[in-house]
Amino acid sequence: MTFNKKEIIRFRHCDPAGIVFYPRYLEIINDLVEDWFEVMGYPFNEMDTCLGAGVPTVNLNIKFMQPCRQGDTLFLELVCARIGDSSFDIKVTGQRLEQRILEAYVTLCFTTIGKQISKLSIPEGVRRQMLEYRPVQDTASL
Repeated sequence: MTFNKKEIIRFRHCDPAGIVFYPRYLEIINDLVEDWFEVMGYPFNEMDTCLGAGVPTVNLNIKFMQPCRQGDTLFLELVCARIGDSSFDIKVTGQRLEQRILEAYVTLCFTTIGKQISKLSIPEGVRRQMLEYRPVQDTASL
């Protein structure tokens, strides 16, 4: 299963050249992750109180294939590529119609929140939900 979202590119996303300013893609990806967690039943605004955790990005790699412009619709797809003890990898693809716009690989890590940040094991309920978003061929290797 994949998590899908449609993002309409707005004026606020674009630079003076009229294309999406690349840091805005980081915000779009972060919004996608936040929406994914909410669908799984773990909204970011409750994760601190119910799990005592956050999920900061620890590694990010994005390849841009084509620009997006104001008014374009970006179709985003997220799959959970790897689930470790405390960290997990997601793959995000973005398309406009049949054109691949971007491909991102993101590693996030469950951590405590506050002054002393340390890794936490992924809670079992979250892990079960993440497994639903693994590519079909990868579930046998778990």
